[in-house]
Amino acid sequence: MKKSLSLLLAAMLLLSCMSLPAALADDTVKLTICSPDNTFGISTDPDLQQAVVSMLEEACDVQLEAIIPPIGSYNDKLETMMAGGDVPDIFAISQAMTRLPNYVAREQPMKLNDLIAGSEALSAIDSTYFTALEIGGGIYAIPYYYPRVKSLFLRKDLMEQYDIQLSETPTTEEFIAELSKLKGTGIIPFSFPKWIDNFQYFLNSFGAYAGIYKNADGVFVDGMQEEAMIDGLNYLRELYTSGVMDQEFITTENNTMREYVYTGKAACDIDYVANYSNYISQSAAAGAPTDVQPIYMLVGPNGLGGGLNESIQTAWCISSECKNPEAAIRVIEKLVTDPAVHAAFYNTGVEGAHYTIENGIAVATEKATNSGYAIKYNYITDSFIPDFSTLPYQPDETMKAALELQRQIIDRGMELRGDKQMIPAGKSDLYDENAASITSYWKEVISQIVLGSVTVEEGLKNYKNFWDSVEGDQILAELNAN
Repeated sequence: MKKSLSLLLAAMLLLSCMSLPAALADDTVKLTICSPDNTFGISTDPDLQQAVVSMLEEACDVQLEAIIPPIGSYNDKLETMMAGGDVPDIFAISQAMTRLPNYVAREQPMKLNDLIAGSEALSAIDSTYFTALEIGGGIYAIPYYYPRVKSLFLRKDLMEQYDIQLSETPTTEEFIAELSKLKGTGIIPFSFPKWIDNFQYFLNSFGAYAGIYKNADGVFVDGMQEEAMIDGLNYLRELYTSGVMDQEFITTENNTMREYVYTGKAACDIDYVANYSNYISQSAAAGAPTDVQPIYMLVGPNGLGGGLNESIQTAWCISSECKNPEAAIRVIEKLVTDPAVHAAFYNTGVEGAHYTIENGIAVATEKATNSGYAIKYNYITDSFIPDFSTLPYQPDETMKAALELQRQIIDRGMELRGDKQMIPAGKSDLYDENAASITSYWKEVISQIVLGSVTVEEGLKNYKNFWDSVEGDQILAELNAN
């Protein structure tokens, strides 16, 4: 009887193993992957996100546990995981040039030089895109797109309707004067997101730089305490008090800002030049079709200006504690260099879940549409992948024309971009310890000044007190000594 029972249990166990997916029945590598919810097919629906995860698992022969925080709280979630020693095997970082040196100083990401060299696909990418994030000769992050620049996008239909006369490089005075024509119309002249980093676009017009940077003389200085910052902050305050800037910007997410312009609720916003085609398709989808004019920079009183240069803003890292880095780099390789995987993860999602194909064109499913998903093709112009013609769906003729123009806009935006610098880790222990808090504090001060809770003078005085509390002058001395 015992023997029969043992045979029965063995048979049941064998049957259960045979019924499991191959990925679970084998000794498939298990990894955790963390990226915000503006990836994984750009839908917050769990079923649609899982469809992308499953596609990635199959393509890379791994089992993935996906952690998908909201984009608005992503950095905080990642910091919490790092502080708790629970770093995902593969994780995306945003604001890479600011955050990566701090992560490296804390030994969170793995050095990837050898893994990149061992990947035929990754090593074929122009190495300058990797070295833009190089720290002490080490590569700790892998970007998946060209360096990014932001400009302003202004609806052309509203320009014509309200006689808004703005060129692609107007002056700072013209920008406020012309958009003021929209006051009293119910249209927000300029919609801006809550991300304070974006104010650097306007600071460029005054030769001001928020944060520590290396000046023209090759000396590290604190831009918040330079004379040019006063004029820049006064202009930001004027944008707000004049009513040109959305009075509720401090709570506005990127998607909300874009939706305002898509629908015509707002006339202008700030966005990546590589997103031009989205404004064509999404304004049409919203029933308010229009073209948009890029404003690459505002020319300041002394002829200065430049688009918002975010350089390599987002990239992939592997945890220094990852037990299977070879499998992890295989996942990143697919995300960065494989046309089907890249398109699915960053934009279009998975056929049958996010969209169906009709006459060679991708059409969103009802479930995907109800989740807020919309098909976008801007990845065709800003990824490292040279050819997406192998995909079974292609843009329609209208979108193809928009993408051609988008390429020209990207090139022009790159020509007129402002400065962007990454402070290297390891030159000042004091800086490495305080970099995040310095960045956080100047953002807080700028937001307070714009909203009017402190004057420019009071805000800068508060900043100086903070600077002294973290021994800011000693930080500069250490950076310049090396």
